[in-house]
Amino acid sequence: MKHVFNLAIFSMLLLVVTVACESDGFDSETSVPKVIDANGKASCPSSHPYEACGACWVDANQAQSGGCNDTGGGNSGDGNGGGDNGGDQNNNCPSSHPYSACGQCWTDANQAQAGGCNDDGNGGGNNGGGNGGSGTPCGDYNYDPNNTACVTVVANGSGCMNSDGLFVSSKGVVSNPCNTKEAVLDIERNLGIDIENQFIEQSGYQGDVPSINPTMTKSDFIIYMKALFINININGKTGDQFATEFADLLDTNNDGILTRNEASQAKGSDPRQVLNLEPIFGIDGGLATDDVLAYVGLYLGDGALDKYAGDLPQVVQDNMANFTRTWQPGVNAESKRYDSNN
Repeated sequence: MKHVFNLAIFSMLLLVVTVACESDGFDSETSVPKVIDANGKASCPSSHPYEACGACWVDANQAQSGGCNDTGGGNSGDGNGGGDNGGDQNNNCPSSHPYSACGQCWTDANQAQAGGCNDDGNGGGNNGGGNGGSGTPCGDYNYDPNNTACVTVVANGSGCMNSDGLFVSSKGVVSNPCNTKEAVLDIERNLGIDIENQFIEQSGYQGDVPSINPTMTKSDFIIYMKALFINININGKTGDQFATEFADLLDTNNDGILTRNEASQAKGSDPRQVLNLEPIFGIDGGLATDDVLAYVGLYLGDGALDKYAGDLPQVVQDNMANFTRTWQPGVNAESKRYDSNN
């Protein structure tokens, strides 16, 4: 009697398992799961680019023959999601450029058309590239150094935004948000100072300036400035002295903490915007002063952070290169200083 009872239980369990397997609706042996890339994004491999029923297939025919009746799939490996109406609902485009078409991200259909894209909006996600699928993923962006065509002009004329939503400098160089973040991290790690995490996370901003007010201790800021002014001696005044004096001028309330707002107000109190650094930067060195503040979050301007550094004197640029990959490129994107591996 006991054996009969156990056999009945086993039969019921087998039935439940069989029904559960059938309820999946497709043969999982002919599909493969998504793969996770270095940025944490799940996508289908190139061998099985068609996504449907939460799995990856060679094509729609294989999906249907495997029992998957969801025909809304797309080529996940190429960033092409499902759906047949006005844009991909799973395109992974950033919120600033939610419309997906021609393998790129746009603010809307009008911008896509103005940029030469005639796709109906069923295009892929942000990893499609600015020129026929070229480029590499960078967080929410696709970084394509060759995508230099302007889509939106930046207000002050310092550059423009391309179809990938990245800033293009007046020299025709495309901003690399990932390289920018690494450059800021270089400063923090190599100098042993603390740069505010919120600023680091948003340091790759494009176009709109983040509404944040980063802080930094004056003592850390002095370490950074001294590293920038090594080998500077003007009329007996050393780079260390310039650095300390500059930090004191920025710390208007003398609390030992510098903020973006405080630094901007202090610098703005000087009609030349240069405070005590004129002997180093020159009478028109307000832009250079912006540069040194921008790298640690005490100044944020329009466009993108990596358009800074070009106004610094060569000796300061050389000092900077000793502790960070500088992100202000030369005249082209292949410039060594713009290589994220340096």
